Amino acid sequence: MSIIRLNTLKVFCTILAVMCISACEPTIDRQTLVKNAQSATPSDPHLAEIYNRSCRACHATQESTAPLVGDKHTWQPRLDKGMNVLLDSVINGYAGMPPFGMCMDCNAQEFEQLIDFMAKGSS
Repeated sequence: MSIIRLNTLKVFCTILAVMCISACEPTIDRQTLVKNAQSATPSDPHLAEIYNRSCRACHATQESTAPLVGDKHTWQPRLDKGMNVLLDSVINGYAGMPPFGMCMDCNAQEFEQLIDFMAKGSS
């Protein structure tokens, strides 16, 4: 193999390695995610009240299968489906989540704000 091809191959491999490393997001361990989820609360008092009575029990608990507040890796595939799909899941229930997410008096705008908060972990 010629020196030019070897150098080209080395450059290609270096670029590929840099791209792979830069694409990797640091992984947060489960305990840190749970701790962060347990301490997160919406800044809006009205949303905080709804969150504390209806969402926190599942979205800030390690034992739950619900996506934890602020776990962006788990929330992203859900967000990729679009807000209308997420709202439909909340309203009709999905997997272990009961219809209306245990908030029978919430409206679509409140659900959307709560989803946004839970996906980001802050508001």
